[in-house]
Amino acid sequence: MKILGVESSATSASAAVYSDGRILAVDFSNTGLTHSQTLLPMVDSVLKTSGVDISDVDYLAVSNGPGSFTGVRIGVSLVKGLADPLGKKCLGLSTLEVIAKPLENTGVYAVAVMDARCNQVYTAQFDCSDGFNRKTPDEALSISDLAEQLKKINGKVMLIGDGALICYNKIKAELPDILIAPLNIRYQSASSVVTIAAEMLEADSDIALDSVDLLPNYLRLSQAERELKKKEKG
Repeated sequence: MKILGVESSATSASAAVYSDGRILAVDFSNTGLTHSQTLLPMVDSVLKTSGVDISDVDYLAVSNGPGSFTGVRIGVSLVKGLADPLGKKCLGLSTLEVIAKPLENTGVYAVAVMDARCNQVYTAQFDCSDGFNRKTPDEALSISDLAEQLKKINGKVMLIGDGALICYNKIKAELPDILIAPLNIRYQSASSVVTIAAEMLEADSDIALDSVDLLPNYLRLSQAERELKKKEKG
């Protein structure tokens, strides 16, 4: 089973190829260049490096949100555009699950956090003491509300994701024992996209979608939509 994975939900971007229990190639960038500039060349790079032709890929997977509205759209659109003419099946994965995956079996309580602006984060929590077990749904919370939730957790709590440093600096006074993930695993990567996708497909191959059914999961309205609703109410 061969899987091409794409991740572009925040500032960083990446692509990866998985084949039969191995990650063959990963390309990662956090330069700040737009994903429309970097993502397709990354896909081309990992396919060439792994020696896999796009026609030989069985599934395409992408983190389809939450995250940057533009970044999520680019990733989902790219995967749909590659999958549709080839008749390939797709998977859309929670960005927050992709973020937390590197902490599997590390003995910590993982809190995936993405900067959602306006003093809010997209967040989800995972118990990684023995495996990788989701404890909360994907949601948008204020940092103060998240801090109140984390005060109730026993054990080592580790923040991971592009919002980890922001949260850490804001809540470490209230939660002095809180940890922050090392820089080398802090940002979401397509290596986790293909790993999670492979696990899901091995459990149930029918979970894959036709490309037309792959959609972004923004989790909340855009700023423009929120402003429009305010005007309509006014």
